[in-house]
Amino acid sequence: MSIGFKIKKLREAKKLTQPELASILNISQAKLSNIENGQTKSIDFLFMNDVCNYFEKDFDFFSQNDQQINNIKKLDGSINNHGTINLFPDNIIEEIKKLVNENKQKEALINTLREENSTLKQKK
Repeated sequence: MSIGFKIKKLREAKKLTQPELASILNISQAKLSNIENGQTKSIDFLFMNDVCNYFEKDFDFFSQNDQQINNIKKLDGSINNHGTINLFPDNIIEEIKKLVNENKQKEALINTLREENSTLKQKK
């Protein structure tokens, strides 16, 4: 299952339309449509962070494919417990999370500096 398809399924589970989710995630409906339909070759990490936060999912959820789901039902209805295989080693996921957090800190600093700059301009 592709990342876009998983986003689509999560969106549908919340009974959201594409325009509604696109607005929540601050992207265009066309871009969301392209992502959901697998027409986007790369997806921004910050966008994925927003998706993970909104749907309360970890990056790991999006890096697993159908054959990697923990509890796979057999034909007889019993459960086969296979361990998941992460497509991204833990250290890569941790590095991505660090980059996202660093970016958030930098954005906060930039906003603070903008506010201070605006205050200084008003005093002149």
